[in-house]
Amino acid sequence: MTCAILAGGKSTRMGQDKATIKIGEKPMIRIVYDRVKEVFDDVIIISRFHDTIEGIDAPVLKDVVPFGNSMTGIVSALLYSETPYTFVVACDMPFLSTEALQYMVKEATGEDIIIPKTKLGFEPLHAIYNRSCIAHFLRLIGQDKLKVTGILPFVSVKELREEPCFFRNGNPVFTNINVINDLSMVGAV
Repeated sequence: MTCAILAGGKSTRMGQDKATIKIGEKPMIRIVYDRVKEVFDDVIIISRFHDTIEGIDAPVLKDVVPFGNSMTGIVSALLYSETPYTFVVACDMPFLSTEALQYMVKEATGEDIIIPKTKLGFEPLHAIYNRSCIAHFLRLIGQDKLKVTGILPFVSVKELREEPCFFRNGNPVFTNINVINDLSMVGAV
């Protein structure tokens, strides 16, 4: 299984590139990368804005379509991946845990998508996608239907309900950092 870190967002609410904003001494993407490397040998980064990222030994690959959003990042990751499954995470998730990543990998038993569902809804940027999703994503992109969860009616889905491993230091592992004030919750990750 490949792990793809999506780092191509516009970061408009943050006002600066979320991937490279520092938490302590490390860029946020480095915190995410270090965590996923504990579980995955094969890591790629999908970004429209970076060619390389300092301190990260993973290929940085461009979106395969000319506009960037989560869906195009996911389908790009699937197209670049050389494995049947790709675990997709966002670059702004400092609470990722190896336990949650490992738990989800074990839950991949043939479905097209393995995705957590919390009381707030699905977590498509902490989910596992099979290459079988590529055609569905491309069709939805062609129809300008860009909500990632729009694919769910067309594929087999394993929903994962809230598990203890989905929390780290009291925070959901899915928590992403969107604005400068969100950085105050990070503390020691």
